[in-house]
Amino acid sequence: MIFPVFYLLFGGVSATLETRQTTSCTTPNGAGYCGNTSNGCSGGTFYAGFCPGASNIQCCVVPCSTPSGSGHCQYTSSTCSGSSVSGYCPGASDYQCCVGSSSATGLPGLDISGTPPAAFWTCAASNYKVVALRGYQQACGSGGQVASNFVANYRAAKSAGVPRVDAYMFPCTGTQPTGVACKSPATQLAEFLNAIDNNGMTLGTLWFDIEPTSGTCNAWNLGATQNTALARQWVSLLQGSGRKWGIYANGNQWSGMFGSRSTDVGSQLPLWAVQFDRTPGVNTVNTFMGGWTSAVAKQYILDTTACGFSVDLDSFLA
Repeated sequence: MIFPVFYLLFGGVSATLETRQTTSCTTPNGAGYCGNTSNGCSGGTFYAGFCPGASNIQCCVVPCSTPSGSGHCQYTSSTCSGSSVSGYCPGASDYQCCVGSSSATGLPGLDISGTPPAAFWTCAASNYKVVALRGYQQACGSGGQVASNFVANYRAAKSAGVPRVDAYMFPCTGTQPTGVACKSPATQLAEFLNAIDNNGMTLGTLWFDIEPTSGTCNAWNLGATQNTALARQWVSLLQGSGRKWGIYANGNQWSGMFGSRSTDVGSQLPLWAVQFDRTPGVNTVNTFMGGWTSAVAKQYILDTTACGFSVDLDSFLA
C-alpha cells in the first residue's frame, strides 16, 4: 500500500515522510529501517546489504539533532544505547531520535561461518574494519577439522581490502553422537595453525570459541569437572602456541558448562563477550563471568543480514 507524502516541520527543517517498513536494520553508520529506495529516505542515507529482500530494499539511516545531542532515528522497539527523544524524526510516534549516553568504543566488525558471494566482500571492506572467519569447526563426524571455506574466505577478504581479518576456532569437545572421538586438543590446534601457516595468512587475533551445542554435535557435555579440566588444558596449549589468542564466550552459558559463573578457565586471555542487546560498543559490555572484568570485543547481534549475507555483528577494540 502506498501512503501519501506529508510534510512536517521539525525545528525549522522540512522533512519528507515516506512509506516505512517495520523491519529494523543496523549498519556501521547507525540503526535504521528497511525501505524501498524508490520511496526516499527522509533526509537520510540508504545503505545496501543490511536488509533482507530485493536489492532495492536497503537500510535507511536518518541523522537527527536534539537539545540533548545528536543521534540517529530508529524505532523504539530497537535498543537505544542512550535515550530516545520524540519529536525530532519524521514519521510515526515510535520513530524517535536515539541519542547515545556515551560514544561506543571499538571498530565495527562482523563474523561469518558461511561462504558469501564476491559482492559481500566489497561491501564488507567498505563498511567494516574487522571480519572474523570461522577457521576450525567441531565436525563431530571426523573429530574436528579445518573449515573447508577458511582459506577461500581469507583470500577473498584480503583481496577486497578488509582492514583486519581475525579467525576463530570452534573445537570438537565432549562425547559425540556419531561415536567418533574428538581429536586431541594438541592435534586440533596443530591442524588449525598449520592451515594458517601453510597458506601464508596474516591474521589479527585468533579466538577460541567456548559454547555448548547439542544435537548433531555435542560440545562441553562432559560435566562441570571434566569440562573445566579440558578448557584449562586448551588454554594452556593456546598460551604456549606463540600466537595472539582470545576467548569467545557467553556468560549466560558459563555455569551450564563449568558448574558456576565464577569458574575461571582462562581469564588471562582477553574476552570476546557475547551480549545480544543490539547495542554496539565494547564499553557497553556489562555482564561478565569466569574471572573477567572487562572485554576487548562484543558480539551484539546474532544471525542478521549485512552486505546481503548472514552474519553476526560485533565491536572490536583495535
